[in-house]
Amino acid sequence: MRWVFIVAFALILGYGFVQFVNIYPDNYVKIYVDTYLVEMSFTAFLLLLILTSGAIYVFFWLLGSTFRASNVFSRWRKKRSHLKANQSLGTGYLALIKGDWKKAEKSLIAKTDNSAVPYINYLAAAQAAQEQSQIERRDEYLALAYKVAPNERFAIGLAKARLHHLAGQHEQAEATLNDIEGEGRKNSQFIAMLLQTYQATENWDGVHDLLPAARKYDVLPAELLEKIDVEAHQALLLRSSDRQATWRQLPKVQQQKPENIALYAKDLMHNGDNGAAEKLLRVALKNQYDESLVSLYGKLSTEKPAKLRRVIEGWLMARPESAELNLAAGRMALQEKNSEQAIEFLEKAISLGQLPGAFALLGEVLESNNESGRALQLYRAGLAKLAAVSEPSLGLAVPSDEVASTDEQVPSQGELITRD
Repeated sequence: MRWVFIVAFALILGYGFVQFVNIYPDNYVKIYVDTYLVEMSFTAFLLLLILTSGAIYVFFWLLGSTFRASNVFSRWRKKRSHLKANQSLGTGYLALIKGDWKKAEKSLIAKTDNSAVPYINYLAAAQAAQEQSQIERRDEYLALAYKVAPNERFAIGLAKARLHHLAGQHEQAEATLNDIEGEGRKNSQFIAMLLQTYQATENWDGVHDLLPAARKYDVLPAELLEKIDVEAHQALLLRSSDRQATWRQLPKVQQQKPENIALYAKDLMHNGDNGAAEKLLRVALKNQYDESLVSLYGKLSTEKPAKLRRVIEGWLMARPESAELNLAAGRMALQEKNSEQAIEFLEKAISLGQLPGAFALLGEVLESNNESGRALQLYRAGLAKLAAVSEPSLGLAVPSDEVASTDEQVPSQGELITRD
């Protein structure tokens, strides 16, 4: 509108300038208004016309400024509301990080009406509510998040599943993830969470089916995925009614995992098939040395312990400093009823590795040889070592001088081996 006035004003000025040279002092203008007659000089008329046009322009400019001021104030107020909402969101998140759940929840929901991303407020408030064990309020916030941001269904679903998982509601987490599966098949976070949920619910078939996608999209470190794969196959073995058939059906790479070999060997030993267990362990140890398998090999019950001891001694030639191999050889010597040889191997095992099992077995041998005092010392030393192994991170190893009685101390490593 203002450009119309500007153009009109410019035209009038131009016309006045052109006509100014033709103006004579006796020229005048007559204006008839109803029954009134207004007479003025042409110069005065031009001046009045210019002033009137300027006044009209100023009037409309002021009128437009009034409307613009209203819009400017409205925008300022809206911007200020958004700023307060952002400050409230930031305050809420800081409180959430600090663990001040009540303050976090209050701040997060205070300005949701003016928040640019209200579903973020509701998701964070849901976490704060869950930390206060307010599950119903948590679910209300989740429902509100869905309501205000239906297009963010996948992101909200992931957050909801995570909260369910943290609350131990693994079935609900799985149901939520299944609901958004169509959007999450190529999402690494979705796959990782679903894999974690399957583990928690012991859905090992689901774990097995999901592992290829987990590897494809690198959702977890390769070592961890390998561990999960082994765990899934172990569960398959444990649940099977025919473990021999299940073992044969396992992928070859899984049949070479020490964890799976140990599990199957224990099952064979439990069922009295020590011959099959011995062959399984011997072949496995020939291909890859593993001390957990050595420990199992030493616990085999056999009618030919001398033969198995010679097998172990063959491995000892390559690894003479292995405490587990010495312990296994000592166990076989005990089955042979060769106490002297058993003591030799067990003392070597104690010297090399302070194995609690070696302490216990050597104590039994000495007790059977009527050396009760030394046997008691060995039992105590073994218990102290077992306590140290059980809780090393807490520093709860029981000192030998506290385990032993006041009048009979646990002997040192050298004393155990050399004392008559």
